[in-house]
Amino acid sequence: MADIEQQYQIKYSEKWGSYLQQEASRLEKYVTVETGLSGKLVTFDQYGLLDFHEKTDRMQTTVLQDAPTTRRVMHPHIFTRAIGFDEFDAKKLANIDVPVSKTIEGLRAAAGRTMDQVMLNNFLGTCFKGEFGTDSVDFSESQLIESDYTESGTPQAGNLTVGKLRKALTMLQKAEAWNEERRAYGDELVLACTAAQINSLLQEPEVSSFDYNTARALVEGKVDTFLGFRIIRTEQLPLVDGTRTCLAWVKSKALFGIWDDFRVKISVRDDLDETLQIRAKFACGATRLQEEAFVKILCEE
Repeated sequence: MADIEQQYQIKYSEKWGSYLQQEASRLEKYVTVETGLSGKLVTFDQYGLLDFHEKTDRMQTTVLQDAPTTRRVMHPHIFTRAIGFDEFDAKKLANIDVPVSKTIEGLRAAAGRTMDQVMLNNFLGTCFKGEFGTDSVDFSESQLIESDYTESGTPQAGNLTVGKLRKALTMLQKAEAWNEERRAYGDELVLACTAAQINSLLQEPEVSSFDYNTARALVEGKVDTFLGFRIIRTEQLPLVDGTRTCLAWVKSKALFGIWDDFRVKISVRDDLDETLQIRAKFACGATRLQEEAFVKILCEE
C-alpha cells in the first residue's frame, strides 16, 4: 500500500511575480525633452559668442562679419519588441492567467531603461554637427576629470570624492555653463553616478556630517543634491577595467528627442494560428548641445 506522502500535491502560484529591475527612465526629468520629432535627423541651430573691437581711428572702414552660428544634429534610434502567446497557452496555464499585463509592464520598464541608455551613449559618445549632420564631435578631453584627481597631495586613483565634484562645478562655472541664476529659468545641474559612487560620497566627512543640511537626504539613502548637483543613481554608466565613467551636465544643454513615444499594440495573428501578439515600439535620440556643459568624472570602484 502506498505511503500517503506519495499523494502530496504541488501548489502552484496563481499570479506572476517580477524580476528586480529599473522600472522607468531616471534621466528624462533631468534633460531637455523635445517631442513630436520627425525626419531622418533633426537640427538644432545655436547662436555663438559675439565680442567687440575697439575703434582706434576716426571714420575708419566698417568691417562686416558673419554671425557666429552652429548646428547640432540628432538622429533617431528605433526600438521594437514583440511577445507572443499561443492560442492554447491560457488553457494550459490552468489557474494562472496569460501574463498580458505583466508583459506590458515589462516592456514599459525596458523602454525606460533603453531611453536612459540612449541618453548616456550619446552624452558620453560621439555627437554630430554641420549642415548635413555628418561632422562628428567627440567628447572633449578637456572636459574630463581623471580617476586619480585630488585637490592636494599625491594623485591616487579613487572613487567619487567631494574634491572631484568641486572640480566639476568649477569647470562648468569657468565655461559659463552654469551659474545659480539659471535655476530661476528651470535649469539644473545634474550628476549621474552609480550606487558605488553614492556610497563613496557617504564616507566623505563633508557629506556624512549633519552640519551640511543639503547632505541629509544622502545620509538617509535618498537621491538629493550636493554642491548644487542633483544626484541621479543609474547602474547603466560604463565600467571598463574597474573604472566607472560618471557624468555631470547642465540640463538645458542635454537634449533628448522623441520621434515616437512608447506605444503598445495587442493583436491576434491569424497567420500564426491566432497567436496573441503584444508589440511595443518607440523612437528616440539624444545629443549634447554644447561640449562645455558636460564633464566626465572617472571613478575607481
